[in-house]
Amino acid sequence: MIYGLSLLIGVCLDQLTKFWATETLSFWVAQDVFGPLSFQLVHNYGAAYGIFSHQRLLLIAISVSVLLWGWLFRRSIAITDTSRWGMVFIAIGTIGNLIDRLWLGYVVDFINIQIIPVFNLADFSINIGVILFIVEFFWMRKNEVG
Repeated sequence: MIYGLSLLIGVCLDQLTKFWATETLSFWVAQDVFGPLSFQLVHNYGAAYGIFSHQRLLLIAISVSVLLWGWLFRRSIAITDTSRWGMVFIAIGTIGNLIDRLWLGYVVDFINIQIIPVFNLADFSINIGVILFIVEFFWMRKNEVG
């Protein structure tokens, strides 16, 4: 129950921030927030770091595959709270960006920290999910060895 509610809240938050970015930000002028953080509107026609640019159908197929694979194998993949949360965060990001690709044909990015390409909350969520799986992997290995 908590995982499903968190998934719904995460996707809604992602979509609301993208709507805010589309309505508020400019392509040409960054809004400085603090330090290296700024907000600037970007339409990303690819995946992370612009790979597979203008390959919309491929990226939609990958997103659907990730979601389907995660759903089908959730009981064997998500065996701890850490991995369950990892799956929730990956699903939030995948669904959030899939919605953009389906309805807009591109993903709305707006968070700029200068050292990596502009991203959004969905991208951040996917990274959190992957980090949770990595942490769990090393935690499990440490417990098996020690």
